[in-house]
Amino acid sequence: MEKVKVTGFKKKNPFDDRLPAQSLSQQTLQQVNAPTVGDAARFFSGVQVKDYGGAGGLKTISVRSLGASHSGLLYDGIPVSDVQSGQTDLSRFSSNNLQSLDLYQPNPSVSLLPARAFSSGSVLAMYTPSFNVAALTRNRWQAGVRNGSFGYWQAFGGAAWILPRNTILSFYTEGVSSEGDYPFTVINGNLSEKTKRNNSRLRSLQGEINLSKQFRDSSSLQLKAWSFVSKRGLPGAIVFFNDRSVQQLYNRDYFVQTRYVKSISENTSLLIAGKFNHAYTRYRDPDFLNNSGGLDDRYRQNEGYLSASVSQAVSQNITAALSADFAYTTLHANKSNFAKPSRWSNWDNLLLSYADSLWQVQGSVLWSYFQDETKRNNASVSRNKFTPAFSLSRKLGLRSPLMLRAFYKEVYRMPTFNDLYYNFIGNTSLRPELARQYNFGVTYSAHAKGTAGHFSASVDGYINRINDKIVAVPSQNLFVWTMLNLGKVDIKGVDVTAEAGGAFGMITWNARVSYTWQQARDITDPSSSSYRDRIPYTPDHSGSGILSVAYRKWTAGYSAVLSGTRYTIGDNSSFTQMDGWGTQDVFVARNFSLKQLHLQVKAELNNLADRRYDIINLYPMPGRSYKIGFTINQ
Repeated sequence: MEKVKVTGFKKKNPFDDRLPAQSLSQQTLQQVNAPTVGDAARFFSGVQVKDYGGAGGLKTISVRSLGASHSGLLYDGIPVSDVQSGQTDLSRFSSNNLQSLDLYQPNPSVSLLPARAFSSGSVLAMYTPSFNVAALTRNRWQAGVRNGSFGYWQAFGGAAWILPRNTILSFYTEGVSSEGDYPFTVINGNLSEKTKRNNSRLRSLQGEINLSKQFRDSSSLQLKAWSFVSKRGLPGAIVFFNDRSVQQLYNRDYFVQTRYVKSISENTSLLIAGKFNHAYTRYRDPDFLNNSGGLDDRYRQNEGYLSASVSQAVSQNITAALSADFAYTTLHANKSNFAKPSRWSNWDNLLLSYADSLWQVQGSVLWSYFQDETKRNNASVSRNKFTPAFSLSRKLGLRSPLMLRAFYKEVYRMPTFNDLYYNFIGNTSLRPELARQYNFGVTYSAHAKGTAGHFSASVDGYINRINDKIVAVPSQNLFVWTMLNLGKVDIKGVDVTAEAGGAFGMITWNARVSYTWQQARDITDPSSSSYRDRIPYTPDHSGSGILSVAYRKWTAGYSAVLSGTRYTIGDNSSFTQMDGWGTQDVFVARNFSLKQLHLQVKAELNNLADRRYDIINLYPMPGRSYKIGFTINQ
């Protein structure tokens, strides 16, 4: 068999990065209560997760209060998008198959990157084992099952094979079934009632197949096919003891993507990527009052995407890079008089960076162009804009653990198809949002041997300003709304992240804490009653903590997520204020070895204190629950 020699990527210590970066390793993801990427993102500082509860609850993120539409996603280095709504449901992506989950603000600091990755205010990057196959030296496989409270079952499996001619084939699949009928208490004044959540059933299946090949000239090609199918109930808001909900959501999504990397010379590298994405969404609401006996809306979104990037080392310290991305997106629906929009998108990014032993400096300019077409009604006018970005960092000495860093970036967010063309609500005259980001921070990173083997920390202060914020406002009456550019938001905050670890004797330990102080205020209209009030669902204080301890074949851990008080609407008052919340989880795991097989048994107790809380008002979250899992691998 021909020996596989694959060039992988070496991940940089996020505390040595000139841009704010956070990372959760595969080991950490397996230790916390985070079955999906949306659950795992709660452990990053500066992140607010909107979670409607249960295993099938929709989960979206907002980073530093810019909004979900300003958060970009990368899956094995290629963008994930949803032009219809502008935000991706992160519960579709399992954390079980991730090598790492990284959050970059405003984008990864590497030069060879698709131009679209520079168009967001932040980037959440998901890396699977197929992205870095250099560590694969033999055939491997794994399988496992988990059972938990409220009818939760999860089964998963995967394998990777080394094939002839420097080729690796791998696959992963996962199925989840959950009833989601957790108990909760409805409180209405002096009255209360104990009941169970209904219409929370989830059935989902996802999987992917990967083919990676290393050529004789050291170039590499990666092919990936990914699919997700689900059927889930959408539990409704609990209003005056009424918890009736019959809405259903169906998803059938898949994408095929490829990524080719080649070192043309010692100083020149090339990246070519392509992707086709199909997303089918069906939403049913039999209770909706109309002449058709309810809603049965079906949407089909298709997107073709191409990207080319080239990086050139001009000198020992200077690197230039140019990226060009193109996308064509269409949206079809079974609704009468639907616009059937399509969009041509183009992003071109020019980047120049300088690095020496003390300084790292990078500047870039992104040109974005969008042109919409519709089969019915008027289309939005074409839009284009240049947006700059600049970052720098300096170490205080060659061996100093301290580094100062700063960045400035402008982000141009095009309105989504829903903003522009949704029946009765869309507004084709909307202007894109423009966000300006300012950041200044300091990092510390030291490594040693002994009880405290390493300690790293970062503190970043930031200011974000958003103009032409797109908001929904009543038009004819309270039941007919429209989208308008009415908003201006002023955001100030501080993100703190620290990690430490070490060993004493045969005991190893690792710890991670994150904390965010933030104030996001509406500064749209000085005459409004909500002027300088906090924007909805943005707490002043939030944070998380993770601690794990390992002794021989035993591992145990503790994690917590905390959030302060926040408001349900922009008009802040005691009636719209929601209490803060916090959850605590613990786990214990035992590893067994059977010849060449490795078995792990793990037990979790989540929401240890049985805290009853809502993340979104009137959508109760689960109380105390358990999970028991078995994993076997070779």
